Amino acid sequence: MSTTVTLINVFTAKPGKQQAMARTLAEGTRTFFSKQPGSISSSVVVGGDGSKVANISQWRSVDDIAAFRNDPRFADYMKTIIALGAGETMMGHTTYSHTGGIERQEEV
Repeated sequence: MSTTVTLINVFTAKPGKQQAMARTLAEGTRTFFSKQPGSISSSVVVGGDGSKVANISQWRSVDDIAAFRNDPRFADYMKTIIALGAGETMMGHTTYSHTGGIERQEEV
């Protein structure tokens, strides 16, 4: 099984706040998360429904995720996110991927 950890956050923005949520997530990634030890990649995906925004990131380990969540700057960042909407988080390991015609599958 892959040791890389994928963190998926799906947010439902308050009415009219989807673009602000997407900008805030992108800026948080650009200025904070991407500079943390263990950060591998991150994407912000805006849903066509006008309310959903997903942030998908990959990390070297669960410990790296715990470290950034314990950083005092994370609490301030989350206050901004909560003002824009609500979300839920899923953390796991990739068991199947298809990139550029190459498949990779691992047992669960």
